[in-house]
Amino acid sequence: MKKVFLDCGGNYGQSIDRFKRASLYSPDFIIYSFEPNPITNVAYKNRQDIIFSDKAVWINDSTINFYISKRHKYVGSSLMAEKTSGHIDLEHPIVVQTLDFSKWLIDNFDKKDYILLKMDIEGAEYDVLEKMIKDGSINYINKMFIEFHSDKMVIEKDRHAKLINAISQIEGLELLSQLSDYIMESKKR
Repeated sequence: MKKVFLDCGGNYGQSIDRFKRASLYSPDFIIYSFEPNPITNVAYKNRQDIIFSDKAVWINDSTINFYISKRHKYVGSSLMAEKTSGHIDLEHPIVVQTLDFSKWLIDNFDKKDYILLKMDIEGAEYDVLEKMIKDGSINYINKMFIEFHSDKMVIEKDRHAKLINAISQIEGLELLSQLSDYIMESKKR
């Protein structure tokens, strides 16, 4: 059994650093980080403790436009042109490679592995999580820390509610709103 931490939307690696301070963390965790923003992913250049990919977590292996924030080039960038916050630059997207996250999970892990997933992918979480539910790859995950962006996207309330309900029905899966919730929980033990 592998112990795995998956950081989707890694930014500069802050969530990984927080996770490594949590009481659940142990050196036998394998840590993966996915961050397509070339402005922030340079932070991973010399990190030996992380398996890094500059691909965007998505629903297929392809290329796609990636919109970087005009104001804060290191936060809020998104695959989603319809994102309403973060001052994303719709006129000058960059093209990034994408990763079929569901397929990658199924191809690289076993349902017996202990997998923690942190996802902050600026609106793309809806498509990715819906696909994971549909193809069953979500059953590989033990705990999820998702930052939902329904308030920063044109996401129908019904779609958001259905996704949360579907996730809550998955046996053995614990959904926490943010990684900080988990760290608080783990320090109480």
